Amino acid sequence: MTPTMAPGLRATVSAVCRAEDLTAAIKAVIPHVGKEKDGGGVERVRVVTDAERMRLALVATNRQRAAVALVPLLEVDDPTEPGTETDTTEGQDFTAPALKVITQVFKSTGTDRLRLDITTRTLQATDVDGLLEGRTIRIRAQGEYFDESGLDRVDGAATVLRVCAEPIAQEASFLIPEDQLAAWKATATALGGLPLVATAAGHLLVASGALESLMGLTVLAAGAAYGTSEASLGVPACDGPAVEALMDLLLDGTPPGGEPAREAEHTLVTEIQHWIRTQTTPTSTTETSETSENTEGDEGAEGPFGGDAA
Repeated sequence: MTPTMAPGLRATVSAVCRAEDLTAAIKAVIPHVGKEKDGGGVERVRVVTDAERMRLALVATNRQRAAVALVPLLEVDDPTEPGTETDTTEGQDFTAPALKVITQVFKSTGTDRLRLDITTRTLQATDVDGLLEGRTIRIRAQGEYFDESGLDRVDGAATVLRVCAEPIAQEASFLIPEDQLAAWKATATALGGLPLVATAAGHLLVASGALESLMGLTVLAAGAAYGTSEASLGVPACDGPAVEALMDLLLDGTPPGGEPAREAEHTLVTEIQHWIRTQTTPTSTTETSETSENTEGDEGAEGPFGGDAA
């Protein structure tokens, strides 16, 4: 596979994915993007390419909710020199409107596969077999996150991981606040449904897709659930390969609680499951009150430029 990039933009990774997986992933996570005024980089969607594990991850959070989508890659061409270690946890940041442009460009084109050419500055998607083969859209990444006041970036993957570790509530009756329903509805539309579990710590977890094999689109998302039972079934809301993938996405490399997220050769799935079962400190995903939603209708006046669609 030979990447074709605009002049002067060296491809960091070139890969092929299913178009429906990428567009569904974008539609599933962008309802949970926050506003810039809320701080912590919540207005950004983090896109992480893992060439070794052949997957692309999208991470979004608005402090009240968080969502992670894992898109399997069918082919990967990583020009990194053999034997060179690369840090895949940082990734690139894009705004929700920029990513949404990708879904609009390839809507109703019959595209089965997309080639993704990813640099430190851009993400370029090209139709390789649809009605408009060769059609290309390139979106521009935002600059590196920096907050003058020293505010740490909110880690959406860690938020979801905390809820995965919480025990499932014995009684599943709970309330989703009205002002959050639109965001969850948008995610449900993208996924064709919303498989939910409630935790004894007062959260809901959406666990959808190829949770065990990771060979298809996989989405994990978390938010508040009111009125859940404090009695639990004694089993975590989610464990297994999908949780291992979350741990690979942690910004600081360690899971909530401080235990190492990776050993030299990466923690085995059984060790991750053990970590989950030994967590005892529930952590709320509602650090601050969300004053406005970033749903399909209010993705901001920023438009698809200025760090967005080129």
